[in-house]
Amino acid sequence: MRIKYKINIILFLIISYFLQSKYVYAGEKDIVVMESYSKKHQWDLDYTNALIKRLGKKYKIHLFEMNTKALPKAEHESMARKGWDFIVKIKPTLVILGDDAALKFIGPKLEESKIRTVYLGINNNPRVYFDIEPKYVTGVLERPLIRRSAVFIKHIIPKTKNVLILFDSDRTSEIVHEDFFAKKPNVKLLDVNFDIFLVSSFSDWKKKVLNSASKYDAIIVGLFHTLYDENDKNVDSNYVIKWTSENAKIPLFTFWDFAVGTNKAMGGLVLTGDGQGKAAADIAEKLLNNKKILPGALFPVYLQEGVFIFSKSELKKAKINLPKDIEKESLLIE
Repeated sequence: MRIKYKINIILFLIISYFLQSKYVYAGEKDIVVMESYSKKHQWDLDYTNALIKRLGKKYKIHLFEMNTKALPKAEHESMARKGWDFIVKIKPTLVILGDDAALKFIGPKLEESKIRTVYLGINNNPRVYFDIEPKYVTGVLERPLIRRSAVFIKHIIPKTKNVLILFDSDRTSEIVHEDFFAKKPNVKLLDVNFDIFLVSSFSDWKKKVLNSASKYDAIIVGLFHTLYDENDKNVDSNYVIKWTSENAKIPLFTFWDFAVGTNKAMGGLVLTGDGQGKAAADIAEKLLNNKKILPGALFPVYLQEGVFIFSKSELKKAKINLPKDIEKESLLIE
């Protein structure tokens, strides 16, 4: 009986040890990527692929889509709660937040819970989302290259005097408008006047495009994913950029790579989701390789790596030949 009792005690201790170990190390190889948008957007697809390529060999990557580009703003907070429940269930060793909506709604909870976090694609000052300076959150900032765009557009089209910039009225668009334009309707750079419009309806977007040739020398398309039709339904972003390309009578540029291509924008000095993903992965690896480092000890990265990407078919349609110095630096796609 004593031998059997001792065996039972030993078995109990062994089982308890493994149960405790499982709890302690739960999520040690798990990373949650919280996407503000969804895989329907090339931006999300590119940065998640970059993260998976760099981190996926050592860690299991769990993706959650908040889909805030398609869902009404009134539903964003409830979707964020589902995202938080997903994080609590996984118990990850690290969380990566894609874009401002995820940081706004989930970042403060991660900071409060002392979960190490890396963000990417943040247009706002990340500090505004926290009551105090975060210790467990850092990441990569995203800024459209508007000033540098002024230089290259003037180089491509020397007679340029007026440029129309079009954005939807989403949170990110509002942040860009406030950050670069101080909410003013225009800015002048290199003797070029840039007018910016944030529109909510696709009908207003169409009017701006159709009337643009009477005043402007070029259009720069910003974000166009939250435009609504007359029935208050979200208009497919692929259709928006295709329609814009087909109906613009003046050269069409863009700030982001996902808008470049055949039946899209001609190109530009663009930001890429791949670049954001790689930069976030660099920070993540530093944190994962040294558990003693708090994210707050690492300064946010101000990623200013613009890439020249142009569509050969759209250049031909616009009858534009790139200057040799820009062409030499450019990635040319169909």
